[in-house]
Amino acid sequence: MSHASPAIIEVAEEPVHGLSHLRDVSPPAALVARVMTRVSDPATPTLLQWLARPMKLELHVSPLGILSLAALLAAAFALFVAK
Repeated sequence: MSHASPAIIEVAEEPVHGLSHLRDVSPPAALVARVMTRVSDPATPTLLQWLARPMKLELHVSPLGILSLAALLAAAFALFVAK
């Protein structure tokens, strides 16, 4: 495992004096408004994207519902299949 010497880290963390004046420049108002509009208004999905989105399906069944379904299936089997 190799470690960088502290001298190299100190040199890398010093600011570049020739570029420090760029910190005081403010972006044009039109650019800020355009970027904020894109961030605040998400794109409307296409039909293919809308159809391909994940779908969540939940089914809540009580034990009484399971028993009722089993009884209904047993009755249907007895009436229609076992003739």
